Amino acid sequence: MPRQTFLLAVPLLALCANAQADFYSHRYAGVSLTEIDQQGFCSDAEGFVRGLSSDNWHASGQGCSEGGDGWKLYGGWRWTPHLAVEAGYQQLADSKLGFRLDADQNQYLQFRDKIRTRLANAYVVGHWPIAAGFSVFGKVGGGLWWSELSERRSGEILFEFEDEEGNREEQLVEINGRIGASDNGFHWGYGAGISYQHRNRWSIRAEWESLGDLGSEELRGDYDVEVASLGWSMHF
Repeated sequence: MPRQTFLLAVPLLALCANAQADFYSHRYAGVSLTEIDQQGFCSDAEGFVRGLSSDNWHASGQGCSEGGDGWKLYGGWRWTPHLAVEAGYQQLADSKLGFRLDADQNQYLQFRDKIRTRLANAYVVGHWPIAAGFSVFGKVGGGLWWSELSERRSGEILFEFEDEEGNREEQLVEINGRIGASDNGFHWGYGAGISYQHRNRWSIRAEWESLGDLGSEELRGDYDVEVASLGWSMHF
């Protein structure tokens, strides 16, 4: 879970304590490695698959994933020891879904979905210095999300053919192809963490974020995201 990763990273930061010069206003830019838990995607996706069943077709799930590793670029301006503004660009782990439709006479269709989501975030950040170079922080804000669905379809379905004499015959025809879709929207977010600033030159930080209202029904359902990350930034 992302919270567990965050809690494990905090003691590692404590080992880096050094004396810090007096604070001065600075801008910063950095990168974070993230661990992501996309809560609710698979449960909504399973409901989507069940809704595909009908009198003629039976739908069944073939696996779903809703988390993994990602990355984030961020930058901001901390103009006092206690206040900063920050913006970031983040890529979540790809969500994946597999399902299948089966019908009479050996007809079937198989689907493999991959959904890639990117975020643009903006936060107000409050810092509370606790020791030489260390501070805890909290942040609140929101931003925009963009998601792209790539779906591969394969299978065999019956088509009716007519010969030159007017006779009709049904034959199984192989289906193979790809389709795509995209959507976007607004999300809210908040988070907390601990950071260490080294002589007004660079910082490392561990943080946890919660992001809500991502996804849409067109992209297999809505979900929330929890993100744990470890980042490094330069001051300038």
